[in-house]
Amino acid sequence: MSDSGAQLFDMWRKQLEEGAAAWGKVFSQPAAPPPPADPMAFWRPLVEQWVQASARAFAQTPMTPDVMSQWKQFLDQSIDAWSRALSQVMNTEAFAQMLGRYLDQWLVTTAPMKKAAEQGIDQALQTLNLASRTQLTAVARQIVELEERVERIEEAVNAVLRAVQRGPDPASAPRGPDTAPKERA
Repeated sequence: MSDSGAQLFDMWRKQLEEGAAAWGKVFSQPAAPPPPADPMAFWRPLVEQWVQASARAFAQTPMTPDVMSQWKQFLDQSIDAWSRALSQVMNTEAFAQMLGRYLDQWLVTTAPMKKAAEQGIDQALQTLNLASRTQLTAVARQIVELEERVERIEEAVNAVLRAVQRGPDPASAPRGPDTAPKERA
């Protein structure tokens, strides 16, 4: 690779490392501000810094005929640098808390849409005279309950059959009036 390509990559690597250090500093602060209303605001500083540094680097570095190999090397180094930078940021407690708040907001935001979609699907299924998930679940529960009842009945019938096959138990046979034990006076 040419010397200008190496300079480009060095500038880019330096910029990415500075960005990772800036993110690390932001996330190591004890009091985190409330999450922004715009979910992209979290990534905007890093992306803006990357775009500005890339623009400066491309403006200063002339293109060479070996553009494809430079581009491949650029992508390889980019993936490596992003991996390092993001692992540094993502391994902080502040990032985990911010991501948790973001996911909570996402769930709160999408819950009404999910409910409306489920209602629409239920109405469509009812119109088409098809069973809904709730109805199929209820039928499956009833089938399981019926299977359990049948098993209990089979167990009871088998117990009666075993008792019949063994024959009458003389100790438990009913006694007539003439075979009743006599009372002592």
